[in-house]
Amino acid sequence: MVSTNACRRELERLYEDADFSAQSYFEAAKSAGFWARSIVFVPALLGACAALLVAVGAPKEWGALGAVAGAVAATSSFLGSTQRANSLLDSARKFTGIRHAARLELALASDSGDASALEAKLRSLRGEYNEIVLMSEPVPNRLFQRAAKRIRKGVLEYEKADLEA
Repeated sequence: MVSTNACRRELERLYEDADFSAQSYFEAAKSAGFWARSIVFVPALLGACAALLVAVGAPKEWGALGAVAGAVAATSSFLGSTQRANSLLDSARKFTGIRHAARLELALASDSGDASALEAKLRSLRGEYNEIVLMSEPVPNRLFQRAAKRIRKGVLEYEKADLEA
């Protein structure tokens, strides 16, 4: 039989895992969103500048550059350049849900409570967590490190204060 304390410790681990996972995926979504917007905006801006240069009498070769830049911007937009960012954001939100559920179970768990019910809930939450991991695109290590740095700086401190109270 599993003790309530063992379940509480594992819930704390799950809470921390979900903390880092959610923050990593939020960082990845921000990065992917920036690059997705850039791959549409920069070529469109180059195309507009090239068209303006041709309009004021610059060589016609600028028009070719404008056409290529416009094609890149249109293709990026058509292919849905923000799909990756949206997928990463969806994963971050799911990990956040797991984090909140783990925090709730920790707050409600009492030392004299039913350890088997707590264990069942813990196993269910861990299963949900593992499903999200399997379905999510991996996050680059540099973005995980950025998330860890933000967590160490206290980006989630308001939640830890609630957890300890």
